[in-house]
Order: sequence, then structure tokens, then C-alpha cells
Amino acid sequence: MSVRRLKPSRTLTDSHKTQIHVLSVLCRDGSPATPRHFEIREIAEALGNNDEKEVQRYLLILEGQKLVAPYPEGDFTSNRWCITQEGLRTAKTISKSLIQ
Repeated sequence: MSVRRLKPSRTLTDSHKTQIHVLSVLCRDGSPATPRHFEIREIAEALGNNDEKEVQRYLLILEGQKLVAPYPEGDFTSNRWCITQEGLRTAKTISKSLIQ
């Protein structure tokens, strides 16, 4: 007789929640054709977090997933970041799934 193991339910970690919040901030005040560039300071203020290094860490995580990009492109020490088209699609999908 085999025993079926149930997969543990997956929950969002604080890190995942913050990444989603960063994406939602970067979706503001822009259009899909021309996303707005945000300074790390602005993102930190919107998150209620004064630690710009921590915000930059989340941006680098999201950049690795191709959801955000620095400006100028490739300058990972930049203070200006924007959401990518893939990031917009992901944010929209997350938003829809949270509503349902």
C-alpha cells in the first residue's frame, strides 16, 4: 500500500509580497508603450521603506526575471528603473488572480 503525500500549500513570503508591491509601484503613471522611469528613492517612499539598498536588491531580483530594467539599460547601479513589457503582463496577471 502506497501512501500519498500532500504537497504543502504554498504561501507568499514577505519577499514575494514586496516584489509584487514594487511591480505595482512601477506600473503607475505610465502607459504600456512608454513606461515611466522611477528613481529608487520614489519607489522606497511608495513602499514606505527608507532603505534604498533593500529596494535596489528587490529591483535586481525582478531584473533577473526580466520584469524590470535599469535606465540606462545595463547600468545596474542606476537610480532610475522602469517596468518591462513582461513585467506589465506579469503585474496584470497577478492583479487578476488577486481579485478572483
